[in-house]
Amino acid sequence: MKKFLAAAGVSLFGLAGGLGSAHAINVNTQEMISICQDSAESAQNFCNGYAQGVYDMYVSNIHPTRNPAFICFPDPGPSRAEVIKGFIAWASGQPQFNGLPAADSIMRYLGTSYPCKK
Repeated sequence: MKKFLAAAGVSLFGLAGGLGSAHAINVNTQEMISICQDSAESAQNFCNGYAQGVYDMYVSNIHPTRNPAFICFPDPGPSRAEVIKGFIAWASGQPQFNGLPAADSIMRYLGTSYPCKK
């Protein structure tokens, strides 16, 4: 049993190392625009997954006093496809952000487009 657990741990560690070294994880805003505009299923899967991951990390870091929410979607909220379409339009008009990490630009877009009321 110990050998099995050790082998499983080594396998998972190797898999995680391979995932962490993927070039696409370091995508900048211009690359993200291109990926999201690509109609290939793999590009659309990456676009949706990356954007959802960025938002999920934001949500997981919200704290009422230390890190309050600054993105507030209306109720009912837009679909993921609508948000991504809006991001593409917004980012295409913001060339100064092209070289920034896509996650940074996604957060700028969401904060600008869906700000919380004060």
